[in-house]
Amino acid sequence: MEQFDLDLQRDRFLKIFDEKISDREGKDALRAWLTGSECDFFTAPASTKYHGNYEGGLCEHSLDVYDMAVRLENLYAEDIRKQYLVLNRPYDRARFQESMAVAALFHDLCKVNFYTVKIRGRSSIFTVEEQLPFGGHGSKSVYILSKYLKDIRDEEAIAINCHMGFSRAVDSTVSLGESFHYSPLAWLIHVADEAATFLLDRVKPEEY
Repeated sequence: MEQFDLDLQRDRFLKIFDEKISDREGKDALRAWLTGSECDFFTAPASTKYHGNYEGGLCEHSLDVYDMAVRLENLYAEDIRKQYLVLNRPYDRARFQESMAVAALFHDLCKVNFYTVKIRGRSSIFTVEEQLPFGGHGSKSVYILSKYLKDIRDEEAIAINCHMGFSRAVDSTVSLGESFHYSPLAWLIHVADEAATFLLDRVKPEEY
């Protein structure tokens, strides 16, 4: 795996955060927490042995999901607009793109302060050390985000909660099909997450 600059990656994440998310209630508090000493978002892995299982993997994967979401939104912009017409709900592309940034950047917020380094012989590995046993993968991320971003939108919460798709269907009280039909954003973030995981993963198969 090629090494990358954690500081440059952090700076890119914060630049997207600052530019793509409007001045909403709690945004400053969320940024302060992310960049504070009590949060390991920018150095944490994304998993223990799968995608992003290295220092900085969580931030890298979150940026990958955002990049994939941007590509998908550009590709399906007209279809997304038409789906809102079918749903008889107002559609604002700029607002949708902002919510897309929120959901993509923070879909895996549950992994903050979740992993720890364990020494095994002469090597070190990441292991899970749960500090907040709350809900499932998606709902926990929504909960943590809502502690800071006070005006999280319904579609943002749905997209984050459903981003794992059928692999974590138990994390939703309604069918995923219903959620994806109601929220084009939820479908888009799920597909972006899958694409980032399986198409942009930097770990070679033999390293799994």
